[in-house]
This record gives sequence, C-alpha cells and structure tokens, in this order.
Amino acid sequence: MRDYSAIRRTLIITMLLNFVASAVKLGAGFATGALSLVADGLDTLFDAVANIVGLVGISIGSRPPDEDHPYGHRKFETFAALIIALLLFVAAWELGSSAVARMRNPQPITLNAWAFAALVFSIVIQAGTSAYELRKGRHLHSEVLVADALHTRSSILASLAVMVGLIAVWLGYPLADPIITLFVALFIAKIGVDIVRENSPALLDQAAVDQDLVSDIVRGVPGVESYHRIRSRGHTDASSLDLHVRVAPYLSMQQANAIADEVRRRLLALDSVADVTIHIEAQYRAEQESAGIYATVQQAARESGLQVHEFWVHKIDGNLILELHVGVSPDLTVGEAHDLVDQFETICLERISQLSACQSHIELHNPEILPVSHVSRTLRRKVQDAVYEAVDKNPGLHDPHNINVRQSEGRLTISFEVITDADLLISTAHELTSQVEAGLRAQITNLGEVLIHIEPHDHGSPANIEEKALQRFDL
Repeated sequence: MRDYSAIRRTLIITMLLNFVASAVKLGAGFATGALSLVADGLDTLFDAVANIVGLVGISIGSRPPDEDHPYGHRKFETFAALIIALLLFVAAWELGSSAVARMRNPQPITLNAWAFAALVFSIVIQAGTSAYELRKGRHLHSEVLVADALHTRSSILASLAVMVGLIAVWLGYPLADPIITLFVALFIAKIGVDIVRENSPALLDQAAVDQDLVSDIVRGVPGVESYHRIRSRGHTDASSLDLHVRVAPYLSMQQANAIADEVRRRLLALDSVADVTIHIEAQYRAEQESAGIYATVQQAARESGLQVHEFWVHKIDGNLILELHVGVSPDLTVGEAHDLVDQFETICLERISQLSACQSHIELHNPEILPVSHVSRTLRRKVQDAVYEAVDKNPGLHDPHNINVRQSEGRLTISFEVITDADLLISTAHELTSQVEAGLRAQITNLGEVLIHIEPHDHGSPANIEEKALQRFDL
C-alpha cells in the first residue's frame, strides 16, 4: 500500500523551499539585471509550480479503483510527471529565446557581493531539497517525487553555471551571461526528455514484469500443466499481470480454481505486482486434443446458427489444420452463407490457439420437418435392384436389407442396412460404403441423401434379418 500522505507531505515541504529559493534568485536577478540569474530564478519557480501539479496528481492517483477506472488512478500520477516535463520544455524554450535576444542586444549588468551571496544561499537550499526529495521518492516509489527531484537537481547545476557566468561577466566578458543562460536552457530540456523516457513505458503498456521470473514461479505450482500469454503492464512497482494457465482436463472447477488461486498468491507476493488475472484452460493430451477442439467448434457453430456435419483435424509439420462440413440454411444466398461461414472460421481460429488454418465445406441444413411421399412400386423395385447391384460390386459388404425409399422435394432418399465383418476397420468400411453410394448415384439421377447403416456379422445373421423384415412388414 502506497503512503500517499507521506508523498503529499514531501511535495508540500519541497514546494515551500523552492518558493524561498526562487524569491531569492529573482530578487537578486532583477536588482542586478543579470538574465542568467533571472532565468535561474524562473527555473526554480517552475520547480514550485511542478510541486503543485504533483500534488494534484497525487490527490487523484491515490483514489481507489472504481467503475470507470478498474485498474485504479495511478496513471494520473504518471501523467502529472509528464506535465512537469512539459513545464521543463517551456522553461527551456523561454530561457533559450531570452538568451538569443540578449546576445543580439546586450544589457548592462550590475554585480555585487549580495548577488553572489543570494546565489550561494539558493544553491544550498536546492541541494538539500533535491537530496531530500529524491531519497523520499525512491523510498516511496513515487514517479512525481523522483521527477521533481531531478528537476531540482538541474536547477542546482544551472545555478552553478550561472555563478561561473557571473564571474566571467565581472571579469569583463558580458556575453558570458546569455551563453550560460542558453546552456542552462539546453540542460533543462535534457532533464525533460529523461522524465518522458522514464514515464512513457507505463502509459504505453510496456511489459512491467520480467516474464522469466513469472515463468519460474508458475512452473513451480503443483497442478500447472503449462502456461502461455504472460502479459504485464503499468508501473514497475504496481503492475497488473495476466496469463493463461493450463491444467488437467479431468479436474473439477473447484480444483482448477484452487490451482489458479495458488498461482495468484505466489505472484502477488512479488513487490512489483499489484493485480493478477488468471485464465484457466484444459491441457489436452494428443488423444484428447481432437475432442477438445470438436467441443469448441460445436459451441461456435451453435452460436453462429450453423450445424457441423463432419470434422477432421490434420497435423502437418506441427501445425493443426481443421476441415469440416458446415450446414447452412437453404434460405441464404451464396454471399450470405459465405460471410457467415467466414465469421465462424474466424471464431474457431481465435478460440483454438493450436489451429493454423480452418477450411469449411458448405452444405445445406434444413431444421424443418420436410414432408415426404411414397414412391411407386415400380420405382421402389428399381431402387432395390440398384442397391443389390452396388453392394455386390463391393466385396466385404453383403446382405442389404431394410431398404427404404422416400421422395422429398423432388429428390429420392435411400436408407438401408448392410452386413460386414465385425473385425473390419471402420475406415475401410466407410470407404466401401462410399463406393456403394457412388455406384447408386451413377444409376439414379435424382438421388438426394444416401444413408447406409453398417452392422457386424453377428448382428446381421439371417435370422435377425428375417426378424427385422417381419417387424417392418408389421409396421
């Protein structure tokens, strides 16, 4: 927990000291006509103004997270530090412009011991102020205090340069005053650049936590199978961290959450981490990976109003390629169907990080109950003869039975059962049925769906076939 009251108290003390040093320099500068001394006084005055900006930034930055700023208001403090840098650039420009004008039109300078004494007095005040504020800033992890301390340090160096210039003027070199003023302006601009460089990473969401350190911690938590997408942002002392952690797919939600809680607890123990978000995922083995992908694809299809008919996952050179048949409504145009399936493929690629490509074949899907009509006895006989002929041409399949022929929307639908060896590989059986279907389509021109049900030899004995035929006859 940051001690905002201590930061605020440090800024108030620094502001008061800067006002004192600024008043001394400006009084001596206006009295003597030394531009470099006036410039130095204005620079110190900007220090005090920067303290006010810092107080405003701290006041806003100390507010707790709310609905509009769920990550807190800490970046307001960083923004205030950038405003200080902007004030430095403004001061540098004004001083540089005044120095160039003084070179073109030299002005008389009246120096005395009081001018040097005022400069030495202000240098001592600023040296103590800078050391105090820098020490407090690093101890309290405050960008505003550190940035303001660097600004004050620049003022000390500028004051020393002004003293050298005043000595040169006293020795008879009047141009030393604007030259030193120009040098001070350039140095102040450099400090502004340094402040911008130090505070920009937090606003640009640069990684704030070492990924190797996070990996070492997460890897040591029991139950973590793997992890990826480690991301961090924010300030180096109060960063937000999120990552994806994979656990065994058979774990319950309570067990998975317990693992995530332990990962979160160990990461929050780091001084630099203030918030941790963990996304739990299932770590599938090679034999489980396809099932996990299929479940994700089915969910995406339901959300898109589509139907997935068939599904293949191929691995090529370590990359997974998804191929599938997608059913769409027959009322869609080609363009509408293509756009819908494109969106579906994009969702699949986003949700399944292992996929490198997704290829879909668009088919018709009609969820309605379609009216069917009986076909003539002659057509039924013709179709049955075609089925017998197609099956006979494919050794390994035999005894086609329960042949059903229906007509819907002008197209024929055929379904039947065939017998095959129970030990036959399902891939081989699928190839045989595909050849039967191809033979049927070659003979029947208006053929729509062909549904072939494969039964092992034990279930397809002649007695069973006869029993099924009798049951169908009774129906």
